[in-house]
Amino acid sequence: MNVGPLSVTRKGIVSSGPQSLSASRRALSKTLVASKAQYVFVRWQVKEGTPYVPSPLLYDGRLYVCKVNQEVISCYDAKTGKPHFVNQKMDEIKGVYASPTAAGGRVYFVGRNGVSYVLKPSDKYDVPAVNTLDDKFDCSPAFVGDEMYLKGKQNLYCIAASN
Repeated sequence: MNVGPLSVTRKGIVSSGPQSLSASRRALSKTLVASKAQYVFVRWQVKEGTPYVPSPLLYDGRLYVCKVNQEVISCYDAKTGKPHFVNQKMDEIKGVYASPTAAGGRVYFVGRNGVSYVLKPSDKYDVPAVNTLDDKFDCSPAFVGDEMYLKGKQNLYCIAASN
């Protein structure tokens, strides 16, 4: 079995692309006409640096993607495709299968080696924190209330602010 990235959608924009190493990431716009016909057109597309396993993240008007399964990320304006930052290396991460996630005004990228990058959702690459757990990760983080859950190869982690 082979896995691939899911499409994401928000406010009539769908980010979608076929699963292949040469895939392009497309932002599509859907318009309904007379409630019967649908017209779809490519609003913008990127042909390099798109994900293979991790799904993209559409958050706060920005589309975040990993390059293939690597620790290299790019961020685009979701409406226009204008790059905010492209091919930014996350030096401490080694490989990415987990999809990026967002909660509490932060964007999270988790590497297979247990290193996670916390980004401010911004037009600039801004990393206020890098964290490490002694485990291997392929699963995307899940959020419930103020808690983040991470399923490692060895353990299940719940991370929350201390009271």
